[in-house]
Amino acid sequence: MYNFISNYYDMLFPQAVYDEWKSFAKPIIQKSKAVQEFKERKEKPLVVDAGCGSGELAAILAKYYDVIGVDISPDMLSQAVSTYSEENITWVCQDISKMEIGRKVAAVFATTDTLNHITNKNKLFAFFNRAFECLENGGFLFFDVVMPAFFRNNYGRGECSFEDFDWGSFFWTCDYTERTGKVLYEITAFEKCDGKDELYRRYDETVSEKIWPVSVLREGLTKAGFQNFTVYDNLSKPFEFAYLCPEMSLDDYERLYFICEKP
Repeated sequence: MYNFISNYYDMLFPQAVYDEWKSFAKPIIQKSKAVQEFKERKEKPLVVDAGCGSGELAAILAKYYDVIGVDISPDMLSQAVSTYSEENITWVCQDISKMEIGRKVAAVFATTDTLNHITNKNKLFAFFNRAFECLENGGFLFFDVVMPAFFRNNYGRGECSFEDFDWGSFFWTCDYTERTGKVLYEITAFEKCDGKDELYRRYDETVSEKIWPVSVLREGLTKAGFQNFTVYDNLSKPFEFAYLCPEMSLDDYERLYFICEKP
């Protein structure tokens, strides 16, 4: 997964997405009990970017914290290392459901569909357990998940998406099965060959995701030990599970954002 796409991933997910996460999460982390623990030990706080991809969020976080970036894709990590070679970031090629950090951390991030890429419930719950175990008391897990409304709104009529760049073009279709929550992206890219303007090289790639019901996410978080978690419909308007408007369904939101505290 994310082989050829790793070369152009940052074009598809602009930095503004990660700046929003930083602006949202940094004040929460700074005030946390976990950061106080680091300060008492006279250590710089450590955070983990799980599913770090090409490393853009990790690089932003590295301006404030020591960072460990974890990703299962060697191609994505290769892109991260080459782009951010001068940053103080430790890069680890590992399945995040099995990640071994070896130190306590102040926060764990899993953003931009990272948990949707985990398509097995046991692995999802294993990630929650790993995140909980590596967090300091008072530390936070931040993640987002895409919801069914995204696919109904953007691919409900079988649309083909298209992006055109100087180097070439991306085309992709999405097959979403609401009954199972399974998502399959079929991606085709045409890249210009060097020195041959009218000749393109074709690449095909398949990316799988799964839509996780909020009930499953809550179950996994609770089993892992998280007691306080809040869901957001964006990064500026929080609402809590207990106070959801009865006329609103979680399926009405294209993406949900979670903040989960380790007691």
